[in-house]
This record gives sequence, C-alpha cells and structure tokens, in this order.
Amino acid sequence: CHPVTGTCSCPPGWTGYHCQRACDLGHWGPDCAHTCNCSNSDGSCSAETGQCLCEAGYTGTHCE
Repeated sequence: CHPVTGTCSCPPGWTGYHCQRACDLGHWGPDCAHTCNCSNSDGSCSAETGQCLCEAGYTGTHCE
C-alpha cells in the first residue's frame, strides 16, 4: 500500500480497495487498468499478462 494515502497497489490481474477482486472480462494488468486488444476472440485476454485468448482457428498476438 502507498505509505501516505494507504491506497493498495494491486498486482496484475486484481483490483478493488483491498485487491480482492479479479479483473473483469476484457481488462488486465495492475488494478485492471489496461483494456484487452484482441480481435477474433470473446474480447478476453490473460488478466495478468494481457496475452489474447484466441478463438479456435485464430492465432497471433491479437488473434489476427
């Protein structure tokens, strides 16, 4: 937590006042601050790394 404000800095994949909530579908990173950038998928990516989770038959960084 921040020494002055007491706000928690959540690890990748987690958010919330006490970092108790996993990222919602389509978001990733510390405090779930980043949006997944994937095509040909359900819009999801790894909550920790941002790596796209592609639908069957698609590959590539952005499931292109």
